[in-house]
Amino acid sequence: MQIYIEYGTGTKIKNLSTTKTEQCYAPVFFDGPVDLEKLAGYLTYIGPDGAVHASFDPQAWEDYQAEQRELEAREQAQKMLDDLSYKTVLDTATDEQALVMRPLYPVWQVDQVYKKGAYLQYGGELYRVLQDHTSQADWTPDKAVSLYVNVADPANPYPPFKKPTGAHDAYNKGDGITFEEKHYRSKIDGNVYSPVESPDSWELVE
Repeated sequence: MQIYIEYGTGTKIKNLSTTKTEQCYAPVFFDGPVDLEKLAGYLTYIGPDGAVHASFDPQAWEDYQAEQRELEAREQAQKMLDDLSYKTVLDTATDEQALVMRPLYPVWQVDQVYKKGAYLQYGGELYRVLQDHTSQADWTPDKAVSLYVNVADPANPYPPFKKPTGAHDAYNKGDGITFEEKHYRSKIDGNVYSPVESPDSWELVE
């Protein structure tokens, strides 16, 4: 049976067709049925009749499979390198660089382990993690000021007071808050009280 082929490298066959096309224009006689799934294992040669023939070559097929495995391994290695390089850039960015790359950072989620220094998005804003923790639904970045800082507005040392629910989000010594339109700094670590509940735990900042 005469079939038209498109040559690959050397005597290898890249594609074939039962009719002549722009790509498949070389007429070839196949020695026996064609296994389309192993087309890369067929090689062409000039037969005794002077025509071009093609036959399956087991070694050519093994070589092709080995080449494909090597190609897949290289692609996987390159992807890993790209991912590592990408992650390194994101993890080592300064606040200024991170703000520019904000859309590339992950969105805050519940029940995630966040490490100190990591960047994440919440409500369209970029935040930096202040201490290692596992996120919870009531510790959102915009409210848990002891866990996150808004990178775009780090200069605000007196965020609105948020009643701590435990040691994990308690205020530490030196932390600032705004409470009833006044600024305060915590005088102790593990401060879970408001200035009204424990006046001695807070210093009014004029």
